[in-house]
Amino acid sequence: MVTNNMPDASPAVAVDECQSGWYWYRRGMRNLLSTPAIVLYFSYLGFGSFTYESGVSVYLSMFMTLTTWAIPSNVILIGGILSGSSLLAIFVAVALASVRMMPMVVSIIPEIRDEKTPTWKLVLLAHFTAITSWVFGMKELPSLPPHARVPFFGGFAVSLAVLSVGIVALGHGVAGAVPLEVAAALFLMTPLYFILTLPSAARLLSDKLALVFGFILGPLFALVLPEMGLVLTGLVGGLGAYAIGYYRRKRA
Repeated sequence: MVTNNMPDASPAVAVDECQSGWYWYRRGMRNLLSTPAIVLYFSYLGFGSFTYESGVSVYLSMFMTLTTWAIPSNVILIGGILSGSSLLAIFVAVALASVRMMPMVVSIIPEIRDEKTPTWKLVLLAHFTAITSWVFGMKELPSLPPHARVPFFGGFAVSLAVLSVGIVALGHGVAGAVPLEVAAALFLMTPLYFILTLPSAARLLSDKLALVFGFILGPLFALVLPEMGLVLTGLVGGLGAYAIGYYRRKRA
């Protein structure tokens, strides 16, 4: 008689299956002191200083941070209000600035959900999906068991946003003591981090081509059509990268 001595599952897998959602949520929170998160804190510290200089109250600054989870969109919103633009123009400008988040949400939701994930959790996590959490999720989630991905990503993304609200309040409070040059330098740390870390999260050919096209087309469109430079860069570069990647996959 032949016996099978192979175990049904490795001890590590068995332990992972027994862990609760709260365990994985805490695991995600452990990354709140990682390099990406710290860089984002410095950026929101600068944003708090910016809101102070713009005459926005600390409470409104905190509310904007949590409800419009994107520094560029909030800057456009404040700029539109200060310039006296119409409500419709401000709405369109903020909406166009936020469109760039849609491909991130579309790409990360399949990495998060499983068959039992409720829709309301996906909607909540979609709101808190920004570049920092997207890069983090695309790197960390594939190595986790499916049932752990929602609480793990929520522990990082949601806690990151809540903590950033406090950072904005701190930046608003110390704005008078921080030189304008220092605040500007802090504000620019986030795009610098994106430039350095996004290549590590690009796994497909289309992802890598999108980065290359963005670096090339961004400055060109900014010179030719500065008002629509970001939108055109995303449309032309993103669609071009997707088309080339799709063609290569079909041939393969």
